[in-house]
Amino acid sequence: MFFTDWGNIPGIWDVLTALTDSPTMLVYTDGASRGNPGPAAIGYAIFNSSGKCLERSGRYVGEHTNNEAEYEALIWALERAGTITRDSVKFHSDSELVVHQVNGVYQVKKEHLREYVDRIQRAVKGFQSFRLVYVPRENPRIVLVDGIVNKVLDEETR
Repeated sequence: MFFTDWGNIPGIWDVLTALTDSPTMLVYTDGASRGNPGPAAIGYAIFNSSGKCLERSGRYVGEHTNNEAEYEALIWALERAGTITRDSVKFHSDSELVVHQVNGVYQVKKEHLREYVDRIQRAVKGFQSFRLVYVPRENPRIVLVDGIVNKVLDEETR
């Protein structure tokens, strides 16, 4: 499907304009499972607008699908970011599904994923401005968070 009027697609415009905004914080999230479902871990890294890493962490979350782990990571990162600032925050994920479902581009067909989206929509109301954008997994900050997640999984599944 090819779109010619990007302004009429919910969420797409937010992704495009997010490239020019000036957030006070940049947050990168990742989640992964080994098996689908299987042992899962989540992680995040929070940077200030100057690029300094303020906080990063990862943790094991039990048995989840990969998509569930991606959602869990975003929710945890929202909670952590909210303890640091309530200003403008830009979140980044390499999960196209999560980004597009949260931004309203994709429909949420599975009820358990709808619950995640609802939790996220409630949580973002606490920020002055919230953006969630897709970035490829080759992004250096996503690579950093992916490394955190994989280290947690390696330790947990030994």
